[in-house]
Amino acid sequence: MLLKDTDQLDDLKDFLINWYGGYDSSYGVPVDEIPPYLPKALQELYAFAGLWKDGSDNHLEHSPEIFQKQDCLYSVDRLNQEQDKVTFLEENQGNWNCQVEMENDDSPVYCNEHLLWDDSDEAYIIVNDSLYHFLKTFCLQEVVFGCKQLYTIEGKLDHIQMLFAEPIEELWINGYYTSPKEEGPTHTFYLCGNVLVMERYGDFWLGSNCELPAALNEAGLSSIRLRRIKPD
Repeated sequence: MLLKDTDQLDDLKDFLINWYGGYDSSYGVPVDEIPPYLPKALQELYAFAGLWKDGSDNHLEHSPEIFQKQDCLYSVDRLNQEQDKVTFLEENQGNWNCQVEMENDDSPVYCNEHLLWDDSDEAYIIVNDSLYHFLKTFCLQEVVFGCKQLYTIEGKLDHIQMLFAEPIEELWINGYYTSPKEEGPTHTFYLCGNVLVMERYGDFWLGSNCELPAALNEAGLSSIRLRRIKPD
């Protein structure tokens, strides 16, 4: 399935339900507890998955655990208003965060990651004109990093295809995240059965909630280097 780059989250929701094998209404934040000043895309994500747990014990309380594996989507009670914007997401070590405009369903996404290398006078810059696009890239990244089996892999996509008996399907292509827009897309995701493949800043990751080697082609494994990240 290929997620659509449009102003909707329905295909992302369908993917999450299929990937995790089910859904319960308790995974979402009650609508009357979601701040009405949030852009529609964020309201929709919180209503669907703002309390989605994964059974772990080492996460921020009341936050959607499936969305705090690498970077962290704030729970609604942690949202931080600053003048006309609200901070809703932060990097895993707190080095940068992201904001959107309040009372604007068409808000772009602002980020201050560039301050790590750029002495700009502008603290936050626009990194994505579409909040829907940004959220799909973010959510899929967190799904990969949340997999029970996680590997890095050396090589290009055609080498990785050798690992699978079936063709790899495109899931989300040319995803923009927190880098300046002019630097181009940074994330692409593929799906092959119960394995997710993520290209992130030029590096490839494989993730699955099943025993990964059992899903791979032994002939391909002999010619490609996999490094297990977890379980370690």
